[in-house]
Amino acid sequence: MRRRAIMQPVDSRPRSRRLRWWMTAASVAGSAFGLVASLYSAELRRVLEASGRGFVTTGLPIAVTAVVASVSGVLIYELLFRRGRVADVTAGEIAIRADALEGIVSDEDAVVGRSLRYLETRRRSADLVVFLPGLGLDANDFRPYLSESKFHCVALTLYGFNPAERDDEHYQPISLQAHAQLVAYALRRLRTAYPRKRITVVGFSFGADMILFLLEFAPEVLRDLQLRKAVLLDPNINRSTTTFSARIARVDTDSSLRDLVAILRSAKDRSELRYLCEYLAKITSKNFAQVWRYAQEVSSRFNHDSHDPFLDAVGQLVGVTEGVHVILSFNHETIFNSVAHAAAARGLDLNDLECSRTDHFELLSPGFLKDRLEGVL
Repeated sequence: MRRRAIMQPVDSRPRSRRLRWWMTAASVAGSAFGLVASLYSAELRRVLEASGRGFVTTGLPIAVTAVVASVSGVLIYELLFRRGRVADVTAGEIAIRADALEGIVSDEDAVVGRSLRYLETRRRSADLVVFLPGLGLDANDFRPYLSESKFHCVALTLYGFNPAERDDEHYQPISLQAHAQLVAYALRRLRTAYPRKRITVVGFSFGADMILFLLEFAPEVLRDLQLRKAVLLDPNINRSTTTFSARIARVDTDSSLRDLVAILRSAKDRSELRYLCEYLAKITSKNFAQVWRYAQEVSSRFNHDSHDPFLDAVGQLVGVTEGVHVILSFNHETIFNSVAHAAAARGLDLNDLECSRTDHFELLSPGFLKDRLEGVL
């Protein structure tokens, strides 16, 4: 894996209430030292005018106290600053070599010689958290959380979904099976690079689906990874959860602008319009042919009304990890109860099934991810 550093602006603002409390305490202590120095300023002048012996017996302790107080204040501030700073984010590439073809069955999926791109924040954490983005999204959607997470994090961009690859003829659309094999390839490389880390995989939307697809396309990789946790953020469950991706799959690529505008006009209220605008803005910055094919293949797999295939896959995933946590946004709250009842009937732990009060994209917010991941891991 090749890396090149991207230095992000350092945010010196306190990152938590506890940090703000300690900075306030440090400020009060600094003010107290300043007050003491002011009170003894006249005495200090008299000492300096007195004999050398007088300075040694009286002025020297005051001077030493002032120096120690100043140095202590600087050290305290530096410690607090370092605790609150935002980490640097590093961009890298995983070169796709011939050994990636071991699991790719189609001769038409030409991927060797290309690369998978990722963002990384390296920390001295025992946990490595790997993020998989949703349809047409990329690693940058996780960047705000990466910069302030306490975990060592890697956010992967799926093949062909990097904005720089939009007009690159070498990144033609590939099959869902090839996408899954490349994700498995990247996970193997990360396991090799960090053999002592406990790996947790977090998937958002279609990225959550991808974790489940690995059970079908690369089950041996999931077993070998020995995942600590798998966190599924708004995974697809059945036809009711794929309404938008199904619309994308039905877009006529020869007149995509017309069909995309029609999707915007279908919004029932301002909230849905905002959601559609936000999502279309993201995916139209990518290779739309890649997005379109991916949407077609994934949405076709959920063209049913049953919870069973999804819960079957979750049960299998539980068997090869230390735990699976599923979080649905309020966009899917209408099906939550039925999913929970079906999960309970299968013996799945309902404590690992959650319906949040946030919408789809708010599941990516750094505050939400920090709260949930630090609670799960």
